[in-house]
Amino acid sequence: MVQRDQTPLGDQIGDPSEGMPVSPDGGNESKSVCDYVLMKLASRCNLACTYCYWFRDDAVYSKPPVLLEEAETAFLEKLEAHVKTYELDYFGILFHGGEPMLLGQHRFSNLTSKLRSLEQRLNMRLDLAITTNATLIDRAWARKFREHQVKVGVSLDGPREVHDSRRIDFRNRGTFDRVVASIDLLREEGVEPSILAVADPLSDPQAVVQAFLETIGVNTFDLLVPDATHEDNPTSIAAFYRKLFDLWYDSPEDERINVRFIESVAKGLLGIPSRSESIGAGPITTLTMLTDGSLEPLDVLRTARFNITRTDLNIQTHTLQDIQQNPLWREVRDASIHPAKECQECPYRFACGGGHIASRWSRERRYDNPSVYCSDFKQIFSHAWRRMAPDLYVETPNSRIPLRHS
Repeated sequence: MVQRDQTPLGDQIGDPSEGMPVSPDGGNESKSVCDYVLMKLASRCNLACTYCYWFRDDAVYSKPPVLLEEAETAFLEKLEAHVKTYELDYFGILFHGGEPMLLGQHRFSNLTSKLRSLEQRLNMRLDLAITTNATLIDRAWARKFREHQVKVGVSLDGPREVHDSRRIDFRNRGTFDRVVASIDLLREEGVEPSILAVADPLSDPQAVVQAFLETIGVNTFDLLVPDATHEDNPTSIAAFYRKLFDLWYDSPEDERINVRFIESVAKGLLGIPSRSESIGAGPITTLTMLTDGSLEPLDVLRTARFNITRTDLNIQTHTLQDIQQNPLWREVRDASIHPAKECQECPYRFACGGGHIASRWSRERRYDNPSVYCSDFKQIFSHAWRRMAPDLYVETPNSRIPLRHS
């Protein structure tokens, strides 16, 4: 299973935390035009990862194993109408799963070909990306990614011992070697993948970073916080991310590492929007399309189980914009903009934003909670600020005034 918040790094596609204000929506909130879809090409997976959020909700098994052709046709028609109606010059699509490559190479190639034709016909830009466990990649797949300009995000959790303890197949075998071989093959075909990981808080961040630098040969990656709600009892993440921050902050200029989550922490502390779904203030406006064409809010909300993402919307009978009238989508959007009272009184409220929306869930208060990792985040932000503050200054025309930590 692939991870959430997994737009490939670098030139990222349709950030789920961004929206384009266009007009009042009958109330105090502004309406935004949908310009990003997380598209489920498969609801099944060929791996049995130990931490997967997707299969925590048994409702996923009621969906077709792969994208229905009639749902695909309807999506293409509705997307074209949507772009024309709102005069969009950009739209982002993230192919997701399960394992999205289970759709099959022939159907994937046909779908991306149709999308590229639509892009040319409408004279706009379509950003296409896929997040995959990479175990099914062969040379033909790699060439299709290159041919159709599909950015590739590969799930790899660090060194072999960490990855193979969690990202296993149905025979309980680790997949590290298969993933590394696929990365090599992608590069041979001119495709440079992004590396996406879920942190193991009990592992050594330095060993994880070294694996990415030396074994994989990348200095840009992401290490996501494990998915959890207030109904869980997650392991503390504070020590792991404090050390990871130090590794990032102290990395020499000629060996600089770039870790999206850590950079989002630093940006938030400096008052810069992180544009991240995982951390920082900003609306969550993601639209997810399932394999039967169902339209839902952010897919990772399934972390809470309970079939709580279900709506009565489907691409075959509704438009992409209709999701914004759905009460559940609006609840999630509003909760992401207006975090719990405890968060609004916190000195890190902008940098944290309440944490990932799924991590705020409880049966009693739904999303009206701080993150289940709240105490950890306070330690992480406090540590990051102590490290950064001595190096900050206010520049005037004639001098630099140091900014000291109070």
